[in-house]
Amino acid sequence: MAGSLIFITGATGFIGAQVVQDTVKAGHRARLSVRREAQIEEVKSRYPSQYASQLEFVVIPDISNADALRSALGDDVEYIFHIASPMPGAGSDFKTEYLGPAVKGTEAILEAAAAAPNVKRVVIVSSLLALMPLNGLQIPGLVIKAGDNSSINIDPDMAFPEGPGGNGPKYSASKILAHRATLAWMQTHKPHFTLITLHPTFVLGHNLSQTTPTPSGINAWLLHSLASGKPIVPAAFVDVRDVSLAHLRSLDAPVDPAAPLTEMLLPGPATTWPEIARFVKEKYPALVNTLDVEAKYNTPFKADSARTERDLGITWRGAEEYLSSLVEQQVQLRARAGL
Repeated sequence: MAGSLIFITGATGFIGAQVVQDTVKAGHRARLSVRREAQIEEVKSRYPSQYASQLEFVVIPDISNADALRSALGDDVEYIFHIASPMPGAGSDFKTEYLGPAVKGTEAILEAAAAAPNVKRVVIVSSLLALMPLNGLQIPGLVIKAGDNSSINIDPDMAFPEGPGGNGPKYSASKILAHRATLAWMQTHKPHFTLITLHPTFVLGHNLSQTTPTPSGINAWLLHSLASGKPIVPAAFVDVRDVSLAHLRSLDAPVDPAAPLTEMLLPGPATTWPEIARFVKEKYPALVNTLDVEAKYNTPFKADSARTERDLGITWRGAEEYLSSLVEQQVQLRARAGL
C-alpha cells in the first residue's frame, strides 16, 4: 500500500491540508487539485521540504469538469480522496451555490474514476448530516446509523431562511441530497472501483491552512460558543487528525461487496458543553466568559460508529486533546500578531 499515488481534491482546505500531510508522511505520493496556479506555492509551504518530491499539482478551476479530472487522474492514480465541497456560507442560492457544486463535483469525480483503469478505491468526505433529518440537530438523543439516508424526506425545491440563518440548513440539505446522488450513481453504473464515504460530525483541531489570528469554520464556532455561553451546534466534535487517519485506513478497509458503497461514521468521543467549558476555563481562562453554557445542545445526537472503530481501528482523540491543539494554535497566532 505504501508508495501509492493518491489524487486529492480540497487540499487547500482545513481537512484537506491535514490529509495531505498524513498521506505523504505515510509514504504515499499525492497529486493535488487546486483551482489556481497561485495556490501551489502556498500549499507547498505548509509541509517540510523533505516531502516536496511526493507532491504533484494539477490546476482544475472547475471541480465538476469530468474531462479535466480524467486527465488529472491519468493512468497511474490508484486511489482518490474527494474532500472538496461547498461549506456553510458558500452563497445565498441553494441550488447553484450548494447543491449543484456538491452533486456535480462528486458525480464528476466518479465519472472520471470510472474511466481511469487503475483506480481501485474512491474515498469521499460526506457528513453525519447526510444521514439525519434536516432538523436532526434539534432532536435530543437521535441515533444515526449507516443506511439512514434513503429514509430522509427532503425536497430540493424547499424554501430556506434568508441570511446567515439559512446557511446551516442549506449545507445540511446539500449533504443529504449529494450523498443520495452518490448512492444512485453507484447503483446505476456499478464501476470497477469500490467506494467508502466518511461521515464526520463537526471537525475541529489544529488548522494547517490557518495563517492569521482569525479562526474559521467549526474552530471559530467553538470559540464563539465558549465566549458567549450560547452553543451554536451540539457538543459533537471529532479531531481533524482522526478524520485524516480515517482516510488512510480506508485505503484497504473491508467493504460490503453487495452494497453500492460503504458508509463509515466518524462521530468522535462523547462529551458535553459543560465538560468542554470546564476544561477550557481551567487551562485558558481568558477564552471563557461563563460556564453557564446553554442546555439546548447538551443532549446531542448519537452515531453508531462500531464499524468504523472495528474496520478502521480508530480510537478517538479525547476532547482535551483536540481542544488543546485548537486553542494552543490560536494563542500562538495571536501572540505572533502582537494581540
